[in-house]
Amino acid sequence: MQKWPLRLGKFLFRFRSFTPLPLILLTFIFFKPLSPSWHWTAFGLAVALLGEWIRTVSVGYSGSGTSGRESFLKADSLNTSGLYSLTRNPLYWGNGLIFAGLLTVFAQPLALTVFIVFLFLQYHFIVLAEESFLREQYGQAYHDYCGRVNRWLPRFGNYTPPGRPFNWKKVFFKENDSCFNLLLAALLILAWKEKHFFGKLRAPLFFAGAALLLVLFYIGVKILKKKNAAKITP
Repeated sequence: MQKWPLRLGKFLFRFRSFTPLPLILLTFIFFKPLSPSWHWTAFGLAVALLGEWIRTVSVGYSGSGTSGRESFLKADSLNTSGLYSLTRNPLYWGNGLIFAGLLTVFAQPLALTVFIVFLFLQYHFIVLAEESFLREQYGQAYHDYCGRVNRWLPRFGNYTPPGRPFNWKKVFFKENDSCFNLLLAALLILAWKEKHFFGKLRAPLFFAGAALLLVLFYIGVKILKKKNAAKITP
């Protein structure tokens, strides 16, 4: 019988896209932003976009059947080059920076600290389950990879250029959700701060128009993805 950390890791992996939602709701209920200053917004967006860039590069150079959004553990090949030659979990680094950036836009250090601790604990157990799966599937090759590359802290001297071309189509369809969530969350946070500090939205048409454009683009990509499902590299 599997040990409880692995069972917990598999459970969290299955629902990893939804587990932050209750904490996000609690953040809006119990925490208040500290400042309306644009400095918080600019720095937070920069951090979040850096996280999305890490995700984009990781996904774009990843092998077929890896770095996906499935609810089950899957790895048709072993990623060891590009950002995966610096750290074994670049996607989770990207996710962490996205959340950290959005909480910085919210301008609430305590909420940011709580969220980072939550993400670290969640990813700790998820990674335990992933590593157990990869050891079973790739054996010595994965053992050797773990010996060269840290689980979390990057080793920049280890960098190995990607062994495959960048797959723009894969990024366009697979990162649509992440980009949409990031931008819509940033809009909602900024709208929340406007309401909190000024009592109203000073530019309601901007927020409504930007949100509408995001939703239409997101739906459009989903329709294209469905029509081109057979042509998309998994």
